[in-house]
Amino acid sequence: MTKIKKAFSPTLAAAGALLWASAGAYAGAPVALTDHQLDHVTAGSAIVFSNADAQATGLNVSATTLSNSILGTNQGVENGFGSEGGVGSSVAVAWGLNPLGNSGGAPPPSSSTSATSGGAAQGNFTLSIGGSGTSSALGQTIQISTTAVYGAFVPGL
Repeated sequence: MTKIKKAFSPTLAAAGALLWASAGAYAGAPVALTDHQLDHVTAGSAIVFSNADAQATGLNVSATTLSNSILGTNQGVENGFGSEGGVGSSVAVAWGLNPLGNSGGAPPPSSSTSATSGGAAQGNFTLSIGGSGTSSALGQTIQISTTAVYGAFVPGL
């Protein structure tokens, strides 16, 4: 816990200093932006999410989940061009087994999963690709979900 506090404290202090410094920024009066300036402000943006759940019942059980999301940006490749993309993926695996069958009144084994991902992109060029699948056999259920999004502002498009 001490390591977490030591790593978290400088980050929290830096965030507080940034908020305090930005409070002193004052432009004087509203200024109209040109179309060229607005192109840089309203460049592409993206958001992604992922979630995974798994459950299993039986005498021998296993349930595992993995969920990841990442965003990346690419600003300034070309004057007036900005883009942002993201990927969200999730995997859920559940396995339930009664090795001796259902003797002795043991309930039947079961397994179920839930894996979701999604996202959205903004810009005058957007791309979204996603897919998911579920497979079940012999008391094991595997489910995956993946989403990729890309949003860009491309001058002249």
